[in-house]
Amino acid sequence: MLKKLSGLFFALFLMSSLHAQVIVDEININELEDVKYCELIGTERLLNNKIIVQIDHGQPRKFFRQQTISNKNGNRKNFNSMIDALNFMEKNGWSYINSYTVTSDGTSIYHWLLKRNEE
Repeated sequence: MLKKLSGLFFALFLMSSLHAQVIVDEININELEDVKYCELIGTERLLNNKIIVQIDHGQPRKFFRQQTISNKNGNRKNFNSMIDALNFMEKNGWSYINSYTVTSDGTSIYHWLLKRNEE
């Protein structure tokens, strides 16, 4: 019985210590209190099936830096599609609101508006 309770408390501890992380320019935007909405901007890569996803969260941009989502090591997170990016954001506490696509010269740019879930 004690083993079961210890295992349960350990599992609860792990779950409580996990925090959703969406890292953009070395900042976890889930920790920014004034960020309630963001926009995913997806562009197709040339000669590749993957997509480049930038994120606009309303904060100042650094000069010559794309606001892309990074992994824990600081490398740009690659997404297979906009749905892949949406699934990532949903796992990290964001919900889909609306989307639209702009096509120019045969290139599509996807814009998806998301809202951070209330805790």
